[in-house]
Amino acid sequence: MKRISYIAALSLLLAACNPNSGVIGYPESPAGNNNGGGGGSNSGNGAQVVSTIPADDDADPNPQVTPNVVLPGITSSVTTEEGEVVIQLDMTGVMDPVTGEYLQLFGTNSSQQNVWVEVEGVPKGISVENLSAQQGATTKADLIFLVDNSGSMSEEADAIAEGILTWSNLLSQSGVDIKFGVVGYDGEITGGLDVTDATTLSTFLEYSTGTYRTYHFEGNNAQTLAADAPNYYNGGGMDECGMAAFHFANDHFNFRSGATRVYVNFTDEPNYYLGIDKFRTSWLLNNWQPYMGTIHNVYSDGVDAEQWANESEGSHDLPWKMAEYTGGTKLFVNSDFSGITLSDLPVTGALQNSYIIRFTNIDELIDGNTHEVTITIKTADGNVAGVITLYITFS
Repeated sequence: MKRISYIAALSLLLAACNPNSGVIGYPESPAGNNNGGGGGSNSGNGAQVVSTIPADDDADPNPQVTPNVVLPGITSSVTTEEGEVVIQLDMTGVMDPVTGEYLQLFGTNSSQQNVWVEVEGVPKGISVENLSAQQGATTKADLIFLVDNSGSMSEEADAIAEGILTWSNLLSQSGVDIKFGVVGYDGEITGGLDVTDATTLSTFLEYSTGTYRTYHFEGNNAQTLAADAPNYYNGGGMDECGMAAFHFANDHFNFRSGATRVYVNFTDEPNYYLGIDKFRTSWLLNNWQPYMGTIHNVYSDGVDAEQWANESEGSHDLPWKMAEYTGGTKLFVNSDFSGITLSDLPVTGALQNSYIIRFTNIDELIDGNTHEVTITIKTADGNVAGVITLYITFS
């Protein structure tokens, strides 16, 4: 399995971020010292400097693993606690592929530890908050629906529209601060709504019925979205391309600072890339960055898409590879989408079982250089073993 690199994304302001900056900004010194040297005096000593985060001296090295799962994307942010800078890593749930259950993660000083963090090869003491344990943690997620709006997808479009408010409330009660966006697509981008609240998305989807619910652009940047949509045409008329829809959202949507990005791709067709490398699902293997989030896939047709995808090399591939390559989940449902609600989707469990991993004691790393941060997850039974490597500049 490939190593996944990541350029972290935060501005110099504590509450704002730019996912393309590659810099985690050091906030104003909590001690009032604004000379650029940081806010703590315990740099590099390995002792406990924040009461809720174990000391680096207590941390064990990351175990050596042979990865057997792709971990979901990670969002990083910076806060201050007790006069010290704290780095926070947010991750959606990790499913055990053998049991189908989501993991609860345990950090340093736990007899059940199954997640470890190293910075430049130095073990860090980490605390972990699991949303599923109702520990009072709240995580932010921006969820984007990528909706194939070809004629056969009316049942899916109606189900999304009908369940969005109920589903939003369910996730909010689980500790997820969630916003939504949508991209409608066939062979081109036919509609879009930038990140917004559930009520606005519900109104957007009430534009019409069936697949025409996502055949329009709305929101403050609707004109910009509509004007640039033709640039994501796959050249294939009505041939659906979920990867084009992903790129459109990734390039244009205003994702919130510190929010984990989550995509759900609804389709009943193969992914028609039609010779365009960027629109192939394999593009994700070499270009996916953890800050981009995770793609989940819902496939709703009785036709054997795998056979279709193998019929014409250079034309189309399997849409659920988008999930496999980014640590997402996949669901296969009936062609009429019968008996399925949004709360039944695997992404619901992934969001409800999100994690917040925290570490501190980074003063000596505030040097403007890029540092390697490695997160390893390994369960005692060996069902889950995964690694993500981030490259972060603390500035």
